This record gives sequence, C-alpha cells and structure tokens, in this order.
Amino acid sequence: MPIFNKAKKPKHEDRAIAKVEPRKLSFTALPPREALPALGEDEDRRAAIFADRAAYVAERRALMVEIEADKSIDIAPEVAELIGEAPSTKAKKRERVAELRRMETVAGQAIELIEKRIAAARPLAERAICAAARPEAEKRVAALVEALQAVDAAHMELNDLILAIEAQGVSAGGLGQIKPFFLGDRQDPQRKIAEYTKELRGAGYDA
Repeated sequence: MPIFNKAKKPKHEDRAIAKVEPRKLSFTALPPREALPALGEDEDRRAAIFADRAAYVAERRALMVEIEADKSIDIAPEVAELIGEAPSTKAKKRERVAELRRMETVAGQAIELIEKRIAAARPLAERAICAAARPEAEKRVAALVEALQAVDAAHMELNDLILAIEAQGVSAGGLGQIKPFFLGDRQDPQRKIAEYTKELRGAGYDA
C-alpha cells in the first residue's frame, strides 16, 4: 500500500499590519501657549486646579469609607462644647468631608471660568500662530505657484499638440488617454490652476 505524505501545513502568515510612522513635517508651527503666553498660563492653572480637585475627591472618599466603618459614638462639635468634651474623631472627619465638598465645588467653578477664558483666547492664539507662519507660507506658496505655472504652460503645449492633430481631421485618441482632465480645459479661465491662483491673490499672496 502506498504511503502518502501528509500535506504540510503552510506556515502561519503574519497578518499584523506594519505600523507606518507618521511623516515628519518640514515645518513646526508655533504652539498656542507660546503664541499667546496668557493662554499657557491659564492652561497650567487649570491643570493645577484639576489636580487639586482630584486630591480633594480622593481624600473625601477615603474619609467616607472610614466614617462608615467607625462604629464609635459620634459627638458633634456643638454637643461636645456643651458637655465639655472634645468632638469625636468621626465628627471631625465629617467636618472635613463637608469642607472638601465645598472645596470641590469652588474648584469646579474656577475650572469652568478658566475654560471660558481659554475658549475666548483661542481665536487670538490662532491668529498669532498664522501671523508667525505667514513668511514661511509666502515662501512655500511662491514655490508652488512657480511649479503650477510650469504645469499650466506644459498643459498648453500638450493641448496645442492635440489641437494640431485634430485640425487635420484626425482623432488624437490614437495617442492614448493623455489629456489631464483633472486640470480642466486649458482654454477655460476658470480651470483649477487659474481658480487656485485667484484665491491666493484674494488671500494677499503674489500669484
């Protein structure tokens, strides 16, 4: 009887998707907190208050657990004063819990106010960031416009070639699909490159 070898199982393929590192940008914009120092100060202040409030919450919850577990007599400060004794530890903890609740509320109100100030300052920071980046933007826009003008000229020359063939009563289709339709008609004053340069001029750039 012939012996058949068992088919070898294919090696497990690694289907994990390779992580693609994000491309490093060739320009670093000014951070909002540097563009508007007052914004950075408010953000730092908000972070500090957030941390304080978190500490208040943690302490209050721990004290509430201790109070719940404490089965001793609860002597309030007012009662302790009348009987000439010190308030119970449990009563002191209750007072601290009430104080912590008040501090949490005040911290929340402060955070809300600071967040409103941060929101109001954002537009100012954005304008400052764009103003700082404007010189570099002008340089890069100029380079792009120069490249687009070269594309526009090359587009016209290609269009002239196609028109010359068609003037002989021949379809230029024999050359294959060579018309860059994504650029629009070269004779159209509203073609994409023309419209883009018009928008640049409207934004104050040389185009």
